[in-house]
Amino acid sequence: MPASEDELVRSLEAFLRQVACSKADSDLRSMVELDLSISQFRCLITLGQHDTALPINELADLLDLTLATAGRNVDRLLAHGLVERREDPQDRRVRLVSLSEAGRTIMTEIDTHRRNALVGFARSLDPSDRDRLLAALAPIVEPSAPTRLEEQLS
Repeated sequence: MPASEDELVRSLEAFLRQVACSKADSDLRSMVELDLSISQFRCLITLGQHDTALPINELADLLDLTLATAGRNVDRLLAHGLVERREDPQDRRVRLVSLSEAGRTIMTEIDTHRRNALVGFARSLDPSDRDRLLAALAPIVEPSAPTRLEEQLS
């Protein structure tokens, strides 16, 4: 008998809670070590997800912050040497923000800590459970196969 949506949701919540706790602990340690607020840390993470510099107003929109709050966060990150701010060459009124070299290094370290947290979780599993989890995830996360949602939208 196939699992009900409710059963799947409950199981996914429990699974993600276990995984997220490891990630959250890693992120909190990084925030404390860097002496950053949650809002500043979110700015750093968001900038790390973009290859190009972002206008401060776009960063504010992505994080659902006011322009003033985003600007203060950028100022603090700039003081830490984690971001760079410059004028947009096409519009001098616009300020672009990107990670500095130090910011990129920090993001690499944060990604490493997150991965290590996942490695710890994977190692905590019984080998047979690890094999079953991998087998269950493989068809879902396979990059070449369209998801059911993508198939429904086509």
